[in-house]
Amino acid sequence: MTRVVRHASELDQWEMFFGAPDPRLCGYVISYCDYDERTGSFVRRRELPADRIVAIMNLGEPIRVCSPGGTWAEHADGFFAGLHDTYAITETRGAQRGVQIDLTPVGAHLLLRLPMHELAQRVVSLDDLLNRPGRELHERLAHGTSYEERFSTLDAFFLERLDDALSPVPSITRALTRIKAAQGDVAIKTITDELQCSARHLNQGFKEQVGITPKLLARILRFNRAVTLIDTPMSWSAISYTCGYYDQAHMIRDFKQFTGSAPTQFALLRLPDGGGVKGD
Repeated sequence: MTRVVRHASELDQWEMFFGAPDPRLCGYVISYCDYDERTGSFVRRRELPADRIVAIMNLGEPIRVCSPGGTWAEHADGFFAGLHDTYAITETRGAQRGVQIDLTPVGAHLLLRLPMHELAQRVVSLDDLLNRPGRELHERLAHGTSYEERFSTLDAFFLERLDDALSPVPSITRALTRIKAAQGDVAIKTITDELQCSARHLNQGFKEQVGITPKLLARILRFNRAVTLIDTPMSWSAISYTCGYYDQAHMIRDFKQFTGSAPTQFALLRLPDGGGVKGD
């Protein structure tokens, strides 16, 4: 089932079609989003850390991206962004059109055939990562006449790659499931005890299949949950307690690292109707 989000104001407008991938891709690809927007009140967004690998298939004007390391690069066809421990910045010329693909870390590891630590903290161009298959995929998407056609094209591409993919390491997938189910509010020692594995084994597996440590992933998930609670009547102290922070100061530290702003200031930067977060 497709979910449609639209926004229209004096200076900005966007339309987004969200769809689920083929069920056979469950556990590998999370979602697709076909988007088209025109913005006059801003041209930059802050792209926050999350528990997924984001791929952008750009079908409009080039997008400039400042990676977490602080390096700007222009991407004409698209890019993949690995997991990271702070925000990135995307910049357009006031318009953009394309498709966003959200992949699980293990899904990206298997479908891209890449150790995830090579993508962590980086933004890599579509051509550099997928070479000729990526160019052919981009061409097919560019010639698509509807979001349904583009989603079907992506399904076919990923299903073909899934046929050749290796099986994920069970202990890592179980650890990921456990951390996500707890929304980050679980001690890593608890997980290693449950899995009867060492912290070293878990960290090495996460380096290969996720790209970041289990501890950092847990912090990101706690932060993501805190962001979802901003519009509730809860106080900042109540949000920090609910999300499993030791105290409010620890939550503020994470907001500053992950967004560049304290919680109250960050809340003012959010855009309506799923538009993301302003970059300035």
